[in-house]
Formats: sequence, C-alpha cells, structure tokens
Amino acid sequence: MMNMDYISVIDNFVETVSTPIIVIDDRSYVISSNKAAVDLLGSDFKDRHFYVAIRQPLIINLVENAFTAKGNEKENFYKTVSGVERTYEVTAEYSSELKIVSLSFYDTTDAVQANQMRRDFVANVSHELKSPLTSILGFIETLSGVIKSNPLKANEFLRVMERESLRMSSLIDDLLGLSRVEAAEKQLPTEQVNLSEIMREVLEILTPTAAKRNISIKYVQDASDPLIMGDYSQIVQVFTNLLQNAIKYGGDGNKIKVTMNSIEYHKVLLKNGYKVSFEDTGIGIEEHHLARLTERFYRVDDHRSRNEGGTGLGLSIVKHIMARHNGRLLIESDPGSGSVFSVIFPDRIN
Repeated sequence: MMNMDYISVIDNFVETVSTPIIVIDDRSYVISSNKAAVDLLGSDFKDRHFYVAIRQPLIINLVENAFTAKGNEKENFYKTVSGVERTYEVTAEYSSELKIVSLSFYDTTDAVQANQMRRDFVANVSHELKSPLTSILGFIETLSGVIKSNPLKANEFLRVMERESLRMSSLIDDLLGLSRVEAAEKQLPTEQVNLSEIMREVLEILTPTAAKRNISIKYVQDASDPLIMGDYSQIVQVFTNLLQNAIKYGGDGNKIKVTMNSIEYHKVLLKNGYKVSFEDTGIGIEEHHLARLTERFYRVDDHRSRNEGGTGLGLSIVKHIMARHNGRLLIESDPGSGSVFSVIFPDRIN
C-alpha cells in the first residue's frame, strides 16, 4: 500500500486541477479523485475498488492496459451531461516510480464538433459542385451526337449548360465571400456609411428583376440620416441577399415591403440603432426550419432553391456580416402569409 504522505501530496495536486482526474494504485483501488471527477461520474471513488466504483468497461480496460503495458493509453468516452452528449478523451498514464495510473478526462466535444462541421462542409461543397459538373459533362457528351442533326436541341442543351455553369460560379463566389467575411469578422468596421444610400443602390439594381416576375417593392423609410460605422460593400451584400431571397422565394406576384426605422436603446444591442426589414407575402416558412436557416447549405425546399439558383450560403453570409457589425439578424414567418427578415445595426452614437 502506498505511503500516506505520497497520497496526501497526490490529493493536494489533484484538487488543484480543473480536469477530472482519478488515481488508481496497483491494487486497483482509487487513492485519489478530485471534485471534477466526482461531478462527471456521479460518485466519490476514494478508497473503493476501481472496478466497483467506475462500472465502465471501456475505462476499466483502459486502466488494465496501462498497468499491463506500463505505459499510456487513450480512448474516447461519451457521457450525457445536462441532456447533452459530450465527448471526453480519457488518458490513462502509468507511473513506474509510484506504480499508479492517473486517469484524466479531457472534454473534446467542441473540437469533435468543429471537425465534424469541417467534414460536413467539405462533403457539401463536393456535392454542390459535383452535381452541375455531372450535368454539364453529360450534356457535352450528348451534344457531340446531336449538334449537327438537331440544332434546336443543341441550343437547349447549351442553355442548360450555361445555367449549371452560372450555378457553379455563384457557389464559388459565395464560398469565397463567406471565407472573406469569416476572416474579417473580428475586425470592427471603421468607415461611416449611410444605410439609406446603400438601400437605394440595392433597390435600383433589383427592382427590374422583381418587375419581370410581377413583384412590387414598396420602400418606407422612417429613419432620418441613418449613419453607422460599417463596411459599405458588406452591407450591400446583406441588403442584396435578403431582397433577392424575398424575390426568389416569395413567388411571382408577391408584394415586398422594405422598411428602415430608428430604434431607441435596443435591449440586446444596449444602444440606439436602425432596423431594416424585408417583408414578403409568399408561402412562409414552417417554424421548425427557422432556427436552422443560417446554417451553411441548409435549404427549406432543396429542389426549389436549386431551381432559383440558391447556393444555401446567403443567410450564413448575412449572419457573419451582422456579427462583425455587432448587429442582429431576426427571422419571423407565418406559413401561408409570408416572412419578415430583419437586420438591426447599432447607431454610431450610444
């Protein structure tokens, strides 16, 4: 049995560590554990046989292997904490001098989720690029056989190829745009811009597009001199993305109302600000979709989004731009009646 002085020293060290730690001697008894370990595993293990105290086959095997190999062993351990499954990297380290194994639990949940998000992102990008490429390659092969015998059919195929090429180009542009926005997200804008000027520019560009679909746009501004510290080109992108969405997904004959209002001391921004809203009279969005709309590549109706040329990145870009401006993106929708997408910018003056 280990000398009590050694155990006292180990106890004092273990209690200073925030990471859950359990120390087991060569009799397989727990000689020390800290509060973090007790909180994680739900029991005080001190002076109890390890097998009885832990009752986790994976961890028991880990400790046995560390003692047998007289080395270090690692495994992933999954534990539900407050209703959320968390991932821990469990490391069993053998000390040949003290003949003990120290068991440490490192919470790697965030890192695991980040890696999964990266894998999902790469998979989504690959899928989104592969679909139009496959279509283009297929039409090129078909064209080689019909271009002489059926010029009308050949022209139809060329139009499809052009559409798919533009879809790929839009996706690449949005991917590059998202990358630039994320890279600059922690750099606060230093230029003074006028939201009204930006809105007029965006309306001038997109009103003809709306008119082609018999969509009317009404603009109401109640804010005078709406000046903020912002990035001009990024705010153009925010207004463009939100107005384009209202045009694309509101449906032909839709009525769009764009409003810009001053707001006093917003409870989240903790300062004055400006609220810009894009309201459509389209089919609306079911409530269970709303929380996920800003996720990369998330689409309410995948087929319809592709037909409209959507990349699934527009709202994600808006979210990151608003974060850089210390602003907010709000989404409200009533299925069957329409949707309202609003952005709130803090005023240049508190």
